[in-house]
Amino acid sequence: MSKDDDMDRPEVISGAARGKGRPTPTRREAEAARMRPLVPKDRKAAKRAAKAKRDAEFQREQIAMKTGDEANLPYAHRGPVRRWARDYIDARITLASYFFFLAFAVLLLVFVQAVAPEIALILMLTTYGIMIIMIVDSLLAVRQMKKKLDERFGPDRVPRGIRWQMFGRTFYPRRWRRPLPLVSRGEWPAGAK
Repeated sequence: MSKDDDMDRPEVISGAARGKGRPTPTRREAEAARMRPLVPKDRKAAKRAAKAKRDAEFQREQIAMKTGDEANLPYAHRGPVRRWARDYIDARITLASYFFFLAFAVLLLVFVQAVAPEIALILMLTTYGIMIIMIVDSLLAVRQMKKKLDERFGPDRVPRGIRWQMFGRTFYPRRWRRPLPLVSRGEWPAGAK
């Protein structure tokens, strides 16, 4: 036997045979272990337990929305990229954050229209103009945010739908935003300027 023949043989590891430490279960035993009733025995108790679990999860998420706790935030708000995007939008002063006040003004225009239709028409056209400016301002803010996100994190790490999520965020007054803003206006996140 030559040295080359010895090299072609597989290496044999000496020592005790290894195993899982128990015999393989039979098919009947494996199926019996997996069997569980489709409906629990006490359906009311199971329903109460599921509701309590849902309520506890909801409470954790609501507290996280106020404190910014990343671990307990809902999935749609988790992660450093979304956090950075929120901070960027919250640091900006956007016209769209005054949208609800404008909507209230539109409701008042309904009453003005009954009294002075000419004035109401001018006010309505002005309101529509302001609304268009708000939308354009928000679109520009979101576009700049997306550009900065791509530069900072890379386009492959930026989640889909973040533009529309942040576009919607611009239309809420700061105190109504969820998760609550953790930065003040003008306090830009790292890499935003």
